[in-house]
Amino acid sequence: MTFQTPASAPSTSQQSAAEQSNVSPTEAMADHFASIQSFGSDLPDEAPGRVLNWFRQMVTLLGITAFHGTLSFVASLCLLLTIRFVFFTSRPGIEGILLFVAAVIVGGLIAATQLMIVCRYEEYPFHLLLARRLRRVIAGRRNPVVQPNEEGSRFCEIVPQERWNRLRLETATDLVWVRIDGDGVWMEGDRNRYHFGPSSILGAIPQSFTPAGGWTQLHAALIYVRTPDGPEEIPLVYRDFRFANMNSSDRRLQRDAMVDAICEIARGSEYEPIYVPTATNPSQASETSASNNPYAPPRMTSHTGA
Repeated sequence: MTFQTPASAPSTSQQSAAEQSNVSPTEAMADHFASIQSFGSDLPDEAPGRVLNWFRQMVTLLGITAFHGTLSFVASLCLLLTIRFVFFTSRPGIEGILLFVAAVIVGGLIAATQLMIVCRYEEYPFHLLLARRLRRVIAGRRNPVVQPNEEGSRFCEIVPQERWNRLRLETATDLVWVRIDGDGVWMEGDRNRYHFGPSSILGAIPQSFTPAGGWTQLHAALIYVRTPDGPEEIPLVYRDFRFANMNSSDRRLQRDAMVDAICEIARGSEYEPIYVPTATNPSQASETSASNNPYAPPRMTSHTGA
């Protein structure tokens, strides 16, 4: 004869488990998965910001061209004035000498500034304009998970590895304001809203790359999270650098600090540690990581549009 415990009389172990937990099984299971919600569909009351639309991308490209074109024009004009003074002026007066000195100083400063920007961070300062636009979008939302003006929030882009070597107008699939605290990684984006609880974070590793057509090396933090559809990779790259922190070493240090902060709160890894590739070229690193770690999460495909 088989005996069944009445539904109205739960066992002692069940009672103790219920007393130890104040959340439902559904909520507890949800904590182990990353939350990625799309504005307009998963969040119908919130419209996408459309900072990453084609019109704004064209305006940004024209702005970058006009910015560097203006600097080049002024520097060239100063160079012509200098050549005229040196080779075509026989007896310069006080005004001519002052004009010559001003042309040398202004032209030299402009040329040095433009060279520094191109070699260190060629899209400065237009990333700051994108950050300002997204800040305005977030200010109009009802309950954003990240406020851009709060302490610790940073402006980032999500760039899948498939786009690192592509020459295109915009390689990012989303622009986000990010905050990292004890409750996980929070991101309020242009297209999606993200929350990676500590139990959903498998880990994070640093990776560096040089985008197609670029001069400067970018430094990404690859965050691996568990979703209901399987593990995913979220590559984050800082964009809101101040002029004094644009060199590669400073940006690498800030990226490493972000990776350390994420790894410190990550509690979702169930397998061996994620292999850190030694090569900075993603085409070289992919083969190494796949062969050395069969449990390594696949690259992000489902939520970024890559």
